[in-house]
Amino acid sequence: MQGAAIEALASNFPDDPDIRSILKDCATDNFGNVRGAAIKALASNFPDDPDIGSILKDRATDNSGNVRGAAIQALAKHFRNQLELFEIYYNCAVNDSFERKRDYETNPRRIALEIIIKQFPQHSQTLPLLRDRAENDPDEEVREFAQQKLAGLEN
Repeated sequence: MQGAAIEALASNFPDDPDIRSILKDCATDNFGNVRGAAIKALASNFPDDPDIGSILKDRATDNSGNVRGAAIQALAKHFRNQLELFEIYYNCAVNDSFERKRDYETNPRRIALEIIIKQFPQHSQTLPLLRDRAENDPDEEVREFAQQKLAGLEN
């Protein structure tokens, strides 16, 4: 409900400076669903705002796995192929603390791996990272994803 309200505010009042300020405040709200909706709305509706990149980078280490995932997806979408972001994605792929509680949840480590494969396929750390995650990731789904990607690269 709150997420839908945030999306509606952003899309219906994109020129209202108060809305942008409200969304920035919501990006640090106590509730993960509010933070997640706010960062998606900020990135989609205000990508030229100089604060958005910093907000997304900050939320990439949020205490909510859904918020971390949304932040790195927004960074990848709105700040494509920026080499300085590789470290954020790499750190997430290796160190994110996500533990699956529900089957429908998407692991931020997998999201980060997907981004690295798409945006940084030639980076010197991409293939070693993929091999490591294929063998050592604690989440079976991430291991299987990495194994599939490795098999595709090695054929």
